[in-house]
Amino acid sequence: MTLRRSLTPWLAGFAVTFCVSCIDTLDSAWFTNEAVDAYHWPHNEVPKDHIEEVQLLGDTLEDDQGAPTLHGVWLHPCADDRPQDCPASSEFEPANRNKTLLYFHGQDKHLGAHWDRLQILWRMGYRVFAIDYRGYGRSTGQPSEAGLYADGRTALRHVLSRIAEERGIDLEEGELPRADILGVAYYGRSLGTTVAVDVATEFNPAALVLESPLASAQGFVDSAAGIGVSASVLMTSRFDNVSKLPFVIAPKLIMHGQEDDYVRFDFAELLFELATEPKEFFAVAGAGHGGVPCPDRDESVDAEEVPCVANSAYLEQVHSFFDQYLP
Repeated sequence: MTLRRSLTPWLAGFAVTFCVSCIDTLDSAWFTNEAVDAYHWPHNEVPKDHIEEVQLLGDTLEDDQGAPTLHGVWLHPCADDRPQDCPASSEFEPANRNKTLLYFHGQDKHLGAHWDRLQILWRMGYRVFAIDYRGYGRSTGQPSEAGLYADGRTALRHVLSRIAEERGIDLEEGELPRADILGVAYYGRSLGTTVAVDVATEFNPAALVLESPLASAQGFVDSAAGIGVSASVLMTSRFDNVSKLPFVIAPKLIMHGQEDDYVRFDFAELLFELATEPKEFFAVAGAGHGGVPCPDRDESVDAEEVPCVANSAYLEQVHSFFDQYLP
């Protein structure tokens, strides 16, 4: 059950009385993670040799029993000497193969449930890396707001170290090259936008895409219940894009469905207003929370059954943005 649907029926009547006892429950409601023993990539079009699963050691937080083991996946682009491995789709652009996207998925399940979104970007030609946060998929540990932010940094360290090694960049022990100089962009969707923004405040990307972003935990509580109670009374989570995004200097693209009844459209409008230039806004008519790339898709059907296939407007918007800001 998603957070808003789990909050709405019972917040209004009992918010004040269960202040202490409900905090853990509400914090955990942000995460609808699902553990798996192995990944299945539904409706996969990426050649097997271009899918690379990796295992990373995550950071230990104060309440952790030990460092989590995180699992991620690379979707590598095709090479010139193997054109048969290239996407047959019209959106494929060979020049995109030198551009790397670090993708942060939303609150649901695991990487396999977001494979259709990753494939959209791969079909466009981009090199994509995505990670399962602690407690998601094959990653160990328990998810938390701080854990997601830490895992985002682990993913970034892996991406930057990999690119530096490939390019023969000599680094001191513990040193990382700059994401913006290496041309690495962050792409966050839904809850993943909070990870992308948080990481971007410390490690500026070459470009930042936020799809269906929430403004903050407070805004979400107000939207779900409308009872005027501070989010800090109900949960420790902040997920505060509103206060962080103004400090991100990278070029930003914010996209949101105008019919989103889960994360309100005006959250995206607020974030766009607060964001510094350069910035772009893409409002998708008829799209719900999961329909920014594919507004005509029936969102009541699981994406693993009927995947999201991007329409031309989304493809043009994303391609134009990255073409402008990624070297």
